[in-house]
Amino acid sequence: MTTLLLVRHGETDWNRQQRMQGRTDIDLSEQGRAEVTALAEIIAPWNPQTVVVSPLTRARTTAALLSDVPPIIDTAWIEHSLGEWEGATPQMIGPAYHQWREGMLIPPGGEPAEAIRARVSGAVRSAAAHPGPVLVVTHGGTIRAVLDRFVGLGASRIHPVAAPSLTVLDVEGDAARLRQFNVGA
Repeated sequence: MTTLLLVRHGETDWNRQQRMQGRTDIDLSEQGRAEVTALAEIIAPWNPQTVVVSPLTRARTTAALLSDVPPIIDTAWIEHSLGEWEGATPQMIGPAYHQWREGMLIPPGGEPAEAIRARVSGAVRSAAAHPGPVLVVTHGGTIRAVLDRFVGLGASRIHPVAAPSLTVLDVEGDAARLRQFNVGA
């Protein structure tokens, strides 16, 4: 069994503006850096042996603030493509935003649900093969997809993943047990 410490990156300016980021590459805001530094106190007792990170800047900056372990950059942990919605706010999107939040809709031009499930399945297996605990710094949508695929908690059954926050899973083979969700500093 391997423990995965799934961390959503810290706040960006687009998070504060309620803009959909998807794969748009944005770094942390000053507030985000401060919040991640506080989250480091929660991560430290876990003593992560391996760090795996999404290639997006906001995730890599978060990983650097949380651990001195050289990170493994893994594109499978990247955020979902939100297609035409990247840069838009919920107000601009309208009622379809809530359908997406409930897991019932893919944005126009966005990453299909089947592709997301396949991607996170491989990402979890790959991360769990490393010495643990494994710190995985990724994105809210990716963590939601992992919880759906491995724990059976669909988007309609959980709160959004906070930025930054820690979600802890024990993974063994193709099964996982949720230990903690949305732990913040």
